[in-house]
Amino acid sequence: MAAIKGPVQGVINVSNVQGNYLEVPMEFNSSGTPIDLTDFADIRMEIKRSYNVNEPAFLVFTVGNGLTISGNDNNVLTYILDESFWLSQNQKWTYDITFETSDGKRFTYIKGSITNVLTASKT
Repeated sequence: MAAIKGPVQGVINVSNVQGNYLEVPMEFNSSGTPIDLTDFADIRMEIKRSYNVNEPAFLVFTVGNGLTISGNDNNVLTYILDESFWLSQNQKWTYDITFETSDGKRFTYIKGSITNVLTASKT
């Protein structure tokens, strides 16, 4: 299995207009070689109100439950926040995506913020 180098390899800050559907695909490669994400024991995305480690996540995605793996080489990870999520929220959140190896080691490779941009009209 090709390894993703740690600890954090990327910061992806996302903004979305209130009420819009948001799909964020991320392609993983190492030196041009696709990384098969199905080789990881667990991939988890936690969304929090801040980076405070003591604060519990209010939303957790796992593969098959909010996260999907796709691509010919299983190297594309996608998360989706649908319209209902955005309509009920009015703020900025932080998130990270962690990967657990088969030997139980967990690493954070992606982190960032998600911002809901309000609209003047109701959607």
